[in-house]
Amino acid sequence: MKLGRASALGVFAGVHLAQCGPRSPVQGREIAQSLGTPHDYLVKILQQLVKAQIFSSERGPAGGFQLRKDPGEISLLEIVEAIEGPIDGLPVFLETIQTSRHAKSGFENTYSHMNRFARSLLGKTTLKDLVNGR
Repeated sequence: MKLGRASALGVFAGVHLAQCGPRSPVQGREIAQSLGTPHDYLVKILQQLVKAQIFSSERGPAGGFQLRKDPGEISLLEIVEAIEGPIDGLPVFLETIQTSRHAKSGFENTYSHMNRFARSLLGKTTLKDLVNGR
């Protein structure tokens, strides 16, 4: 399993919003600057999180982004899956590999355990945990 840059930026944008607290919306430019990433790229990621109802957004000069829930109620799994899609299933390429049924079955079992562990760990970890350095 490999998480992309977009997922990491989504998580750290959430951390930034959590650190700002429940004040007025935070502009995308401020978040992008704090993460050292291009504004236009980050806004596309933020919009995915708005669509998933993890963040909210307001337009206009006083607009920006906010968390829809308390940081302790937003798991990393929610953010990652909103950006990457579900963490489950087998790699597509596995269908094209010719090997013994026994080896394939062993790999599928290991991959399934890995997915369950990743989902469990990401599901237990919240934005609040990251803000608090856990």
